[in-house]
Amino acid sequence: MGGLLNKYQEFFDGAYKDGALSARTKILISLGASLGAGCEP
Repeated sequence: MGGLLNKYQEFFDGAYKDGALSARTKILISLGASLGAGCEP
């Protein structure tokens, strides 16, 4: 299970690292999308 968790962490880190958008902006966009879809944080 540790290998799977490590792969997920690599994905998360890659998706949310600073680039064209800051990590903070990406997190706020994902929060807005999840709330818009009816998910509760």
